[in-house]
Amino acid sequence: MDEKIYYYRLPPSCRETLIRYVISENEKHYGALQQGWIFEDEVAALCAEEQHYTHSHVFAALAGDKICGSIRICRKMPGQVLPLEKLFSVNITALVAANTPVFHIGRFAVSQGISSGAICVFKTLMALALSEADKYPGGITFAECDCRLLRTIRHLGIEAQTLGKPVFYLGSETVPILLRHENYQLFLKRNQHLLGKEVPLWGERQESLGQP
Repeated sequence: MDEKIYYYRLPPSCRETLIRYVISENEKHYGALQQGWIFEDEVAALCAEEQHYTHSHVFAALAGDKICGSIRICRKMPGQVLPLEKLFSVNITALVAANTPVFHIGRFAVSQGISSGAICVFKTLMALALSEADKYPGGITFAECDCRLLRTIRHLGIEAQTLGKPVFYLGSETVPILLRHENYQLFLKRNQHLLGKEVPLWGERQESLGQP
């Protein structure tokens, strides 16, 4: 993939395209996600889950009309249940003081073989997501993270606190992590140049949005 990469915010109408991309990338990296796994069933389940996250921002890296990277950050609203609460039985109420803004990062994937390098796309998408949480000093951000990805996150200067032992999820060993506001300030400072202009919304061409 040697086209120039651009970054967009994806509207809710692109939800299914996003989910298909993320699942496909996980399958490429890890093979069959689990015994008895059916692609369309997983797409339907994750699309239904994503509909509940109404206060969210989805960022995608695109080469031409094809997604080559994605990330979603949402603010947890009353009554919503985050994936790590279901997968790991994490008690968010016990970890977070009342009225603290809570965010969740998910749907993170980066295609292999992209021209500008996966690490550049990785840093840009992560910076875009964390810049949204950064608007709320004192907020807490949660995520489920592949164990190998966790090492990369820490190497980039993001201090991630693990909240439990790994479980097998979407094809890999995954751990729940917590990021406090101060945990990613160094990362944002180092990568401020990646946030130089507002990311446009994928607009009238959204019906032709494709996958790698």
